[in-house]
Amino acid sequence: MQNYPAPFLQNLRSGRPLRAVRQFINLYTKPSLNWDDLPFLREHTSLPIILKGIHHPEDAQRAIDAGMDGLIISNHGGRQVDGAVSTIEMLPSIKQVVGDRIPLLLDSGVRTGADVFKALALGASAICIGRPYAYG
Repeated sequence: MQNYPAPFLQNLRSGRPLRAVRQFINLYTKPSLNWDDLPFLREHTSLPIILKGIHHPEDAQRAIDAGMDGLIISNHGGRQVDGAVSTIEMLPSIKQVVGDRIPLLLDSGVRTGADVFKALALGASAICIGRPYAYG
C-alpha cells in the first residue's frame, strides 16, 4: 500500500493532516451563512441550487421564495439535531407547501427499501441514501 504523501508517522509529525482538516473546515463550513445569503447565491449562479437541511414547511416556503431549485428534507441523520422530529414525519406538511413546483428530496432515516417506498408515497421526488449503500 502506498502512503501519501509520506509514511503515516512522518505525515503525523509534519502537521499536514491538521492543516488539511483546517483547510476543509474553512472551505466547507461557515456558521455565519443565513437566509440572507441565498439571494446572493441565486444571483451569482445559473446552476441549480438544492438546499439541504429543510425541516419545516415555513423554511420550505422561504427557500422557494429565495429561488431555490430543489430542497432536501434533512436532519443530517439526527446527529446535529438530536431529538428533532423525523424527516419522514415532516415530509407531508412540507410537500403540501412545495407541491410540484420544485423537486423534494428526503434524506435521513432511510434504512430499507420500505423506507424509500414510504417516502415516495408521501410525496418525495427522490430519496438520498447515506449509509445503506455501504451495507449492500
